[in-house]
Amino acid sequence: MKTLVRIFCLGCLIFGGNLPMNAQTKGHFSAKRLHTDTSTVGCDGPYIFYDTQKATIKQIIEKNGQPIKISEELSLPIAGKKLKCYVDEKEYFTFKVQELLKNQPSVYSMPEKLIAISDIEGCFEQFKDFLIANKVMDKHYKWTFGKGHLVTVGDFFDRGLLVTQTLWLIYSLEEQAEKAGGKVHFILGNHDLMNMNNDFRYVRKKYLENATFLGQEYYDFYKPDTELGRWLATKNLMEKIGDYVFLHAGISKEVNDLNMGVEEINKYARTYYFNNRKAALYADPIGKTIYMFGKSPMWYRGFGKEDIKKSVFAAISKNMGAKKFVIGHTLHQSVTYLMDKRVIDLDVAHAKGTTQGLLIENGQEYTVDIHGQKSEIKNQAKKIDD
Repeated sequence: MKTLVRIFCLGCLIFGGNLPMNAQTKGHFSAKRLHTDTSTVGCDGPYIFYDTQKATIKQIIEKNGQPIKISEELSLPIAGKKLKCYVDEKEYFTFKVQELLKNQPSVYSMPEKLIAISDIEGCFEQFKDFLIANKVMDKHYKWTFGKGHLVTVGDFFDRGLLVTQTLWLIYSLEEQAEKAGGKVHFILGNHDLMNMNNDFRYVRKKYLENATFLGQEYYDFYKPDTELGRWLATKNLMEKIGDYVFLHAGISKEVNDLNMGVEEINKYARTYYFNNRKAALYADPIGKTIYMFGKSPMWYRGFGKEDIKKSVFAAISKNMGAKKFVIGHTLHQSVTYLMDKRVIDLDVAHAKGTTQGLLIENGQEYTVDIHGQKSEIKNQAKKIDD
């Protein structure tokens, strides 16, 4: 039964006005960030929650500038159900609940064309315009990249105000690409895993207020009993496509010394996707190393800052069977070559007007921008503060 509830005020806030009343104690928040954050309730969802017999779907739309909560309960299964994801009051796209979620492979052959982009962090409009300009999809959100591959290299959560829309767009394109013989890859970054592990220091106030508005806790949005949580659980920390290894940050000497390949690291890491703290604290030396702060594939900046010894980097490349690594995580003025052009860093300031990605086509590498313009990749572009 579908219910439509209009609510035009949020009720009181606690913690000196910083946290909505049900954001409380289950996660790690930044009171300092929230104190200066003026974002509030807006279009969000849908969020799909599962129990043994039903699915509950909740989302927020807007009419005449006012938020409206929509809640629907459906008997299982709901695979194939078409849902709308609202970008704003007027714009939305549709997607279908996927038939089968399964762990993604770690190794792929190189396609004729591949586009990669990283660190979108909720900047949906920039991501959308980039995909349209580079003919990955059309203005109706339909896949137009044929047998090409789109690789998203981590950090699609936090900082921005259209995180959920960005995730559902990737989810939708993933299914469309499969039908066309193409592929969408979603590599997990540190901010993605933070949200799966109750570390909400970079979450905007909008999402905490949205949770209150929906009668949920933000804590609940990406757990294994949700559609997005289940989907995220199928993703990898790194993938090898042709001779390239794609991962969010880099591979430290400590991780490389485990003498594990891409597939082994993904398989082992998945055990701890929703409990990184357990990996870091328990007596499991492999899990502890994979999730070690500053040294993990999601956090390590040795590649992005070029402060790793060349001999160590050569050993890592050999162990991973990689001619090149494609990363994000460490911000530069443009897509850039690092480490004697053996590393390509994609992290640019999307929120400040620079949206770029990587195109690999017929064995050649290019920077592509939000206008679809193709150019040479800069070498050692200036690093900027994150």
